[in-house]
Amino acid sequence: MLHTSLAAGEPAPRTRWFPGGLRARGRAAGLRLTAVLAAGALAAAACGGAGGGSTARTQTLIIAENEPPATFDPAQADNSTVDEVARPAYDTLVKYDADNKIVPSVATEWKVSEDGRSIDMTLRGDVTFHDGAKLTATDVHYSLDRIKKLKVGVASLLTPYDSTKVVDDTHLTIKLTRAYAPMIPALTRVYLLNSKLVESHKGDDEGQKWLATADAGSGPYKLTGYTANQEAKFTQYDKYWGGFSGQAKDVVFRYLPQAATQKSSLLAGDIDIAMDIDPNDWKSFEGNGGYKVDKADTNVQLYVFFKMKDSPVSNKALREAIASSYQYDQHLTSILKGAGKKATGVLPSTMACFDSAVPQPTHDVAKAQESLKSAGLSNVTLTMTYLKATAEMEQAATLLQSDLAKIGVKLKLEAITYPEHVQRLKSNKTTPDLAMIYAFPPNPDPDSILYQLFDSKFINNGQNTGGYDNPKVDSLVEKAQALTDETERCGLYKEAQQLIAADVPSVNMSNPQTVTVMREGVSGYAYQASHHQTVDVYGIKVG
Repeated sequence: MLHTSLAAGEPAPRTRWFPGGLRARGRAAGLRLTAVLAAGALAAAACGGAGGGSTARTQTLIIAENEPPATFDPAQADNSTVDEVARPAYDTLVKYDADNKIVPSVATEWKVSEDGRSIDMTLRGDVTFHDGAKLTATDVHYSLDRIKKLKVGVASLLTPYDSTKVVDDTHLTIKLTRAYAPMIPALTRVYLLNSKLVESHKGDDEGQKWLATADAGSGPYKLTGYTANQEAKFTQYDKYWGGFSGQAKDVVFRYLPQAATQKSSLLAGDIDIAMDIDPNDWKSFEGNGGYKVDKADTNVQLYVFFKMKDSPVSNKALREAIASSYQYDQHLTSILKGAGKKATGVLPSTMACFDSAVPQPTHDVAKAQESLKSAGLSNVTLTMTYLKATAEMEQAATLLQSDLAKIGVKLKLEAITYPEHVQRLKSNKTTPDLAMIYAFPPNPDPDSILYQLFDSKFINNGQNTGGYDNPKVDSLVEKAQALTDETERCGLYKEAQQLIAADVPSVNMSNPQTVTVMREGVSGYAYQASHHQTVDVYGIKVG
């Protein structure tokens, strides 16, 4: 049973993360956004230099990101690029604070039933959307039902969701098909929509086309414009229930895919925060008094997933050979420059229920060669995809290619975008032999890795990248979901980790730190593991 309360109408204590809502234009919030910003607005955003000479520039926070979002629809906020533009824009029922504890947001209190199949919630009564409409329990009902209908994005976090009963404007009951301990954590990624507004633009796809570039939120910042592949602009929503105390008036996400461009833009004063600076350049910023370098441990892990069916790597001996060929120590020292740890198994060591006894392959060329020989394998050629403009992946892909060549395996590399990666996984036919990808867990519960990445129900329909299928693992993880006793849950999760390790469905490459570089005038920045590769703009002040 879980019960947390906050007096209705009382402002919640400020934490590191406050989600919000996308922007409206014209007379009503949510009118379709103009695809191209006015030239004058672009010039204003770019000006300022290192000194931030203009008043407008000093009141604007500019963040560099290496990849634009595929959509602004928060239903797809399991993707970090979408989550990044949803965080300053959409409210959630609950959220994680700086200590990774779940605290109130729009919901002031909640109670889970004894059987774990329903959650009673009380909402704030002072939340309004950007068009002035009041946020009520009906909007929560609509938002949850829409995710269930779409069956994409964050829907994978809400598989037991059944329905919502609206009691009145500030009271509701969420009903589940089964007891599901990760449900409250999952609600931290359910961004709340203006139901009447989205319904009026519903079309034939539940409003997905409209929400791709539109505003339907209630958060601290409103979306004012988006130039595809260039930048997204937000401005304060003056009636935000949390209020403002020195935050930037305007926020810009600028899409700069190259690390070198982010570096030069930061040095020129054209951006304030960069999250993709080349590791070789960290020291130059650490030695410069005009900048700060923030390093933080994460729940992120870099994997290479094997295609488990209809591929040469369906052979376990080949998977073991590949896992034994990789130079894990060199990855840590040469690629990460020490900013991270070696992985041990599929669950990051920073997460609850991590089993340190899980066997993890080490660099052993002789063992790799013996695995190939014993299986009668030779002249093997494989294809591996990895994400473009990601320094760690680019270097790790090249290192793995080199290591595999030493044992007689030819690896062809293909750089793709994240949307392309997702599209490939929709069919086993288009799934690559190997796929290098990060996992950005949406919350610190181990279920967000062991269920989302390895349950068979997500093959060709989610993040089970290689099509891993072990009914025993499915059973253990789904049984753990129904338990409230953490010791019992961890016991099942640890057993699942051992089984997964024995099957070798992945090369577990690293557990990297996140490294963010910012100019000295930025204050209030804090990394949050539950929203990796995003920035809590509401918690930041610029000067």
